[in-house]
Amino acid sequence: MVTDVIKISEKDKNMDKICISADSTFDMTPEMAEHYEIKVIPSYVRMDETDYFDYPDIEQEALFEYYSQTKKLPQTVAANPMEYEKFFIECLAGHDSVVHIAKSAWMSCCYENAMIAAQKLKNVYVVDSTTISGGSALLTLEAVKQKEFLDAIDLQEHLFDFREKISGSFIVETVEYLHEGGRCSTLTYFGASAMQIKPSIIIRDGRLTVGKKYMGSYRRCLRDYIESTLLSLEENERDILVVAHAIQDEVLLNFALEQIERKQYFKEIYKMKIGAAVACHGGPNVFGVFLIKK
Repeated sequence: MVTDVIKISEKDKNMDKICISADSTFDMTPEMAEHYEIKVIPSYVRMDETDYFDYPDIEQEALFEYYSQTKKLPQTVAANPMEYEKFFIECLAGHDSVVHIAKSAWMSCCYENAMIAAQKLKNVYVVDSTTISGGSALLTLEAVKQKEFLDAIDLQEHLFDFREKISGSFIVETVEYLHEGGRCSTLTYFGASAMQIKPSIIIRDGRLTVGKKYMGSYRRCLRDYIESTLLSLEENERDILVVAHAIQDEVLLNFALEQIERKQYFKEIYKMKIGAAVACHGGPNVFGVFLIKK
């Protein structure tokens, strides 16, 4: 079953009040974040010298349209320390503490800026997720589940351990956006384009690394990527899968989801659209899977 909402057990209203917050690059919809009472701080997307909140002001479609027309890749800008400080103060209102899930420190200054702000306040604990998108979503949801049983310090320590279990990767249809964003060399860009290579991008130790390369139509590459990614899973790793994507074509998206569903591996499959800040680097039709390895 594919759904947009993840089930969380009933909360114990008598437990210590911990506010769970996250950087917007965890890519949950505003509706999901509200449902789980997760506070979200946006990053910025800069287009033509104008800054827009990536969450929820601008969506991936507008970003791709802008690049198509201008051939300029929008810049992504993290919230600054003062903005984080104000955000954390707002989170503390009505709560005893805050546990914040930050985008990987290797990919952005979100974590650094959040730490600067947290050090000026009491009872604010920042966790480097060492991942992005659906991986950060899984970590944030684990925080929501466990905050009823742990105090803030123990919850932070638990998340440090839990993040090591999260596995995530993407496949991109084009490396053009990675190249424009400085995450892919010119030589690699021209080589991949000339040979019609669609590489997978693995998130490992907080960094993006090139994984297996696929050739052929993107439909075929999607099928092979999913097959290869799920092939080595153990039985006890087939619980929850998060799909994060920027596929506009419903037929292509449904095809990809069917490749996952027909294996009948997972109890729950959740899908979310990649936000603008992440889509800036993945480009149109990027497709990623995130899961918890035991």
